[in-house]
Amino acid sequence: MRAGASWSGRVVTRARAVVATWLPMQCGRCPRTVDGTEPWVVGHKISRALRPDLALEPSNWQPEHRSCSDRSAQAAVIEKARAEGARDALLGVFPATTTAGQAPPLPVSPSGAEDGQWTVPARLKWAHHVRTAPEWLAPYLVVPDNASPPLAMTEVHPRAVCSYAAEGCTHGWAGVPFVLEPPAIAWVEKARGIRLRWWQQLAMVRQLEHDAAGRLVWFNVVESGTRRIGKSERLRSLALWRMQRGVELFEPGQTVIHFGNKLDVVREVQERAWPWCEAQGWAVSRNNNNRSVTHPNGARWLAKTTAYSFDVHLGLADECWDIEPVRISEDLEPAALERESAQVVTTSTAHRRATALMPRRISAALAFDDLRTLLLLWGVEPAADIFAESTWRAASAHWSPERRDQIAAKLVEAREAEPTLDDPDPVGSWAHQYLNRWDLAPRPKKAKGDPLIDAPAWAELAVELSEPRPAPVAAAVESWFEDGVSVALAWRLPAGVVSVGVADFADLGTALAAVRASGFRGRVTCGSSLLEDPAVRTSRVRTRPGEGRVISAVQELQRLLAEDVVRHDGGEHLAGQLVELRTAPGVDGPRVVSTGRADAVKAAVWAIRDARLVRSGKPRVLSRTPDPGS
Repeated sequence: MRAGASWSGRVVTRARAVVATWLPMQCGRCPRTVDGTEPWVVGHKISRALRPDLALEPSNWQPEHRSCSDRSAQAAVIEKARAEGARDALLGVFPATTTAGQAPPLPVSPSGAEDGQWTVPARLKWAHHVRTAPEWLAPYLVVPDNASPPLAMTEVHPRAVCSYAAEGCTHGWAGVPFVLEPPAIAWVEKARGIRLRWWQQLAMVRQLEHDAAGRLVWFNVVESGTRRIGKSERLRSLALWRMQRGVELFEPGQTVIHFGNKLDVVREVQERAWPWCEAQGWAVSRNNNNRSVTHPNGARWLAKTTAYSFDVHLGLADECWDIEPVRISEDLEPAALERESAQVVTTSTAHRRATALMPRRISAALAFDDLRTLLLLWGVEPAADIFAESTWRAASAHWSPERRDQIAAKLVEAREAEPTLDDPDPVGSWAHQYLNRWDLAPRPKKAKGDPLIDAPAWAELAVELSEPRPAPVAAAVESWFEDGVSVALAWRLPAGVVSVGVADFADLGTALAAVRASGFRGRVTCGSSLLEDPAVRTSRVRTRPGEGRVISAVQELQRLLAEDVVRHDGGEHLAGQLVELRTAPGVDGPRVVSTGRADAVKAAVWAIRDARLVRSGKPRVLSRTPDPGS
């Protein structure tokens, strides 16, 4: 199509003929498919109001239901106004950078905005952490005015009982309780005379989570934030603390390897600690071939570009955008095997020339929880309005007026820069550096892995309760963020077998009312994140906390199915979640790789477990559901 043509008449007709050859295809505005059987139009991924130059570009077209397109019209107007507001704001701050009376050109969208669409699952969002935080973590979730919470953060590990960085914790080692004084944050601040930023404290508390035996629970820590937020100081403080306390908490001979693609990068972090280390009586080697710090207890901190031949207790991989994946998976990580409470930290800000290392690790941590990887990610999603100051602030773990001015100034420079062969997208580069915008591959719609049980096998386990239906002997309630609440009711059968039925409800109040209506009067096992909900107090239902993640429920259900003690009422809600649930082998057993709802599975397992603990009376007669085909 000729440049400059308007979006009307023959242009639209020809565009429609092109897009028609793509059908059937998912609507660009809703999850349903456009198949040509109902009114549809050619829409634009990036609106014509925002990017009129892309109106005739086929790669920017998408089919949309007419009703969906009509509803999006107002959003396009708002989008244009927001972009114009961003331009006006920049003109007000930097009037000398543009010609008087002439609006600056609209910035080019960063690379990856169209192809690399990804979102943060609800379980990793800040609101979920605030709602479900254990007592020892809660004080560190109060965000100060000069900070922002992470875009994505892994849930507290199911085995974690506390953190070596948290105040007021009682720890355990070899079965003996003790209080670590001072905890990691307090030791760093007192010993080194500095004040850690809020995000650095949060990261240290999360990384140093430990189980009841005192062992750290995270092997991999994937950490990413914008430039100049204090990542180097966090790594430096972590290395020094590990050298000081690792020998007494874990094992002798602690070795910290500061690892990078360029030796100057890692040496810079270590060298800034040399004066303090020497003042403490720690030995510092300034030899070009062996720059290191050695603690009187024998712990060492080495600056290296390889970890071969070393036993690594703490590996710090810096500026990972420039490190090939195999350097970590075949060099640093193997060196940490068989070491007690070993950890490998990979940290970096986004970069347009980044290797696959950080994008792969961030994508994997967003997609599923392997119980070995802690994700701490500050940044923005692809759909974020990158020209709004509120987005800049949300992406910044640490915030200040100076940072705001720097980001705005650099945006103006990027907008006015001519694309070149080595920097084809200046605004995209700006977004990588100052908003930590990673170009991640979109997560697959269907997770890889194996089903826990297939539909025919599950259908074989269906039974019918005799009528009138007796009161259940156990009940459990669990939610899946904002998507719904599952209620599981269980009945005992002969020989220790339990039948369970699960129903879906829109809110907790309705779910608890259904429990009472069932005739159950015992204690309801309720997801721990729901116990503080006002609906629990007003329902007059007695509750107890339901603990454990999805993977724990999956492992228990596998065991129960293997013992052939599970039956069900044929309900679709539980069957749907079970059939969609996928697992894959892991080091510590199966891990869940699907990302759909699993609240019905958790509630069912809790109810079955509770029912098996109830003393059995005389059971009602139950029968298999007749096969419709028999």
